[in-house]
Amino acid sequence: MSKKILIFDMDGVLLKPIGYHRALKETVRLGAQALGYEGITLSDAEIAQFEGLGISSEWHSSAACMALLALNGEISLPPLFDSLKREPAQDHARLRLEMAIQHLANETGADPAHAISIIRDSQSIDHSPTLNLFQEMILGSGDYKRIYGKKGNLDVESFLFQFDQPLLGADVRNRLLAWLKDPEHGGVVMTNRPSRRMPDAHYGLQLVGLEGFPLVGYGEIEWLAEEVGENTTSLAKPSPVHALAASHMAFGKAMDTSMLDAYASLNGGGADVIGYLEGSEIWVFEDTPAGLISVGEMEKLLFGRGISVHVNKIGIARTPHKGEYLQAQGARIFEGVDLALDEIF
Repeated sequence: MSKKILIFDMDGVLLKPIGYHRALKETVRLGAQALGYEGITLSDAEIAQFEGLGISSEWHSSAACMALLALNGEISLPPLFDSLKREPAQDHARLRLEMAIQHLANETGADPAHAISIIRDSQSIDHSPTLNLFQEMILGSGDYKRIYGKKGNLDVESFLFQFDQPLLGADVRNRLLAWLKDPEHGGVVMTNRPSRRMPDAHYGLQLVGLEGFPLVGYGEIEWLAEEVGENTTSLAKPSPVHALAASHMAFGKAMDTSMLDAYASLNGGGADVIGYLEGSEIWVFEDTPAGLISVGEMEKLLFGRGISVHVNKIGIARTPHKGEYLQAQGARIFEGVDLALDEIF
């Protein structure tokens, strides 16, 4: 019997990320206010367009808004979105944003140096004001101080626990867990949420009722990058490394071993640990293109090593605009993960 693997993104698939979106809006508002701009807001439609274009981390999208302010004194998103569409979808989000800002600067004759530095520092807790604002809201002031050793300025409870809502129904969750009891069936969450040293991804599993479910988050990718001397952005989805490590985790392989084996496979090694995937059928559930690309690139990598798998790309979208981006990656579109899973079970 061939193996069957379900790979789930977290935000927008298993969870409605109200906390993340609310924190993003507040980060942009407060960040702009600190620079002397009042009344700056970010709409739900604009957030959906960021995500549809593969800018799914609020660390990046909030920094992009501040970069636009630095570049031209306003947050005019349509030109940025048009510029992003011209960048290769396979490239990492931060690098695509840097190039998009460079192109906008070229068109207007502005100096892009400061704006690009805002994007480049978007993941640095020591240099990015937007990251600090966002993380305090996401973690809550108590965990923010405990994890980063910083006092914070907001005195808030975690936005994730306050506002996030599960999208996976209790009945479908129970059917999923029953389906996974078959030793030939595997399931895993593949997310760019912070993890390992950070609680974001585990907050999500707790809220959706999947505590202990296999998970490969951004923290695991950071760990791997440190181990092998690579840049983190080159290993996270849309890289095939993220998807291959998730596939290993789906069948109970140890976290660190899964990460190292996935990296070895990318570089021509690991033949003795990927053969078990031969003939596997894989479903990937995503609401942004990055995870679809990651699994698609994994399929190509395995094919190049003589291993055939069949990938089913499932796009979760509640708006036609977002669905178009997912369809462009070859996904079938469903309004919710419960409806998609009904076809499998």
